[in-house]
Amino acid sequence: MDKVKTIFLGTGWESVETLKTLHKSNEFEVVAVITTPDKPVGRKQIITPSDVKKYALENGIPVEHTERMKEKYMKVAEQYKPEIVVCKAFGEIVPKEFLEYPKYGCVNIHFSILPKYRGAVPIQKALLNGEKETGITIMLMSDGLDEGDILDTYTEEIKDDDTNISLRERLVKKSTEVLIPVLKRWINGEIVPIPQDSTLATYCWQKDISKEAAEIKWDKYDAKYIERMIRAFVPWPVAWTILPESSNKNLSKKIMKIYKAEITNGKKELIPGLLWSDGKETFISTKEKGISLKLIDFQIEGRNKMRSKEFLNGIGRIIPKY
Repeated sequence: MDKVKTIFLGTGWESVETLKTLHKSNEFEVVAVITTPDKPVGRKQIITPSDVKKYALENGIPVEHTERMKEKYMKVAEQYKPEIVVCKAFGEIVPKEFLEYPKYGCVNIHFSILPKYRGAVPIQKALLNGEKETGITIMLMSDGLDEGDILDTYTEEIKDDDTNISLRERLVKKSTEVLIPVLKRWINGEIVPIPQDSTLATYCWQKDISKEAAEIKWDKYDAKYIERMIRAFVPWPVAWTILPESSNKNLSKKIMKIYKAEITNGKKELIPGLLWSDGKETFISTKEKGISLKLIDFQIEGRNKMRSKEFLNGIGRIIPKY
């Protein structure tokens, strides 16, 4: 078939992987990308383009910023006349008129098995909830939140040690492998879209992974949930706690970020949230009798990320030993 004129919508690194797949394919011609405007980044607030914009400019693909304005979306549609639009992790609500413009509609890649976990943070939510599997849904976009008809789905096992990073990387890789075949079948009329059962829908929101939501409450959460928090909240916002008062001013009331930890048992019941050591490793006790979390990678406010040996040889020398 002739190359299908395509507009791509996306923003970050995982969007770039989808864009690369389309751009390098023999079936699709990416005539333009729509991405979010350049934003100030870092302590120096340097104005920086999105990852998608960088890739597009490096490869001679026109870049447009619609800034949530219907008039701009429609101007882009009229200028480039796409036959299909493909979206991955874009970050804007797309107007209905634009969705209805392309001959083959607008297709979105979503990292859950819809209708479960509609919304912004499906990977993190699946990890937090202890799901055993998640996946990829390739769907038609509608003016509702992830409510469009489904073209195809692919499941992915969630491993016991998966983090938001490791699971996302696998889903991104898998999505680039399946996207083109699904789009070809759709364009060739070989797919009948399946409506979602909205009575089964669940939702996840950006606030579910806010800095406030990442605070570990040792007296309320069980050890398994805390361990899942730690895996779900990397690389941002990172699960954190405020260390209890201590005679050591370098530790007292300091914020500790925990990047990796393991559940361990065999010790007597301790006060929830107590930082302790066995002389070799560092632990924090939970509300469950005899169960603590062994800290593997962590960072104390004002210091670099560290492991137990470095901690216990330095500012952690005086923590209780059991």
